[in-house]
Amino acid sequence: MLSLTKSSSAYYSRSQKNELCLNMTPRSSVLAPNLQRARTSDHYRFQPSTCSFMSLLFKPTSCDLIRSKASGNLTSDTIKHQKLRVIFVCLGNICRSPTAEAVFRAVVERRGVSHLFDIDSCGTGGGNPDWYCRGGWSYHEGDEPDRRMTSAAQKRGIVLTSRSRPLTPMDVTRFDLIIGMDAKNQYAVKEATSYWLSEGMIESSEAEVLRSKNSLMTDYCRTYKGVTEVPDPYYGGPEGFERVLDLLYDACEGLLDTLLTTHASIQMTGDT
Repeated sequence: MLSLTKSSSAYYSRSQKNELCLNMTPRSSVLAPNLQRARTSDHYRFQPSTCSFMSLLFKPTSCDLIRSKASGNLTSDTIKHQKLRVIFVCLGNICRSPTAEAVFRAVVERRGVSHLFDIDSCGTGGGNPDWYCRGGWSYHEGDEPDRRMTSAAQKRGIVLTSRSRPLTPMDVTRFDLIIGMDAKNQYAVKEATSYWLSEGMIESSEAEVLRSKNSLMTDYCRTYKGVTEVPDPYYGGPEGFERVLDLLYDACEGLLDTLLTTHASIQMTGDT
């Protein structure tokens, strides 16, 4: 099986992706590889898919849908087959963000709209300041979620299944929404993006779009309006993990309401 290791060689610029496509001869009878992250500590895996290599690299994101709406090029058929890609971010990806991922999955499944979303989570190094640099590494990478967080979530019927991994340049390009648990997470995403831009790992256009993608989890709270962060429970007691769950349930419901309202608005425009 082919594997793509988490190293600097794993990050391709758009021009390199173009070159890869130009050097291939797509055949409809051949299944092209679909890059899908395996939840393991050391590598990404290629898994088979029926999509073409060109559509894999250049599949329009939901941000593209919004731009298409503005330009008048949006069609209802495009919306029908589009997923909104959401990734939740915290420090180590073992407490808050994997719980946000699991809670949001539960919310969209309960409301029957899971087919509209691609959901993931990641961390910002877990405390290592050089996590995003070439040769950098992340604390907790490959670890399961914190057992205290897992236990608290299970009591509410939420199962945490992800393993810790850091944000990558590919995430900045691929995901439509990058949602941090606190302001430090937001800053870390911006700092990493600036470095990746300077190293040619992403293009300037992708870095510019980050501003519209990057938001705070608590921005979507309805019951807990005015709260500015989902606090890190790692060094506290059981009440901290319960607080995280309370905030995430509230924020995930608000997030889904916001996204469905936006989706409905775009869909109505596309159908006219």
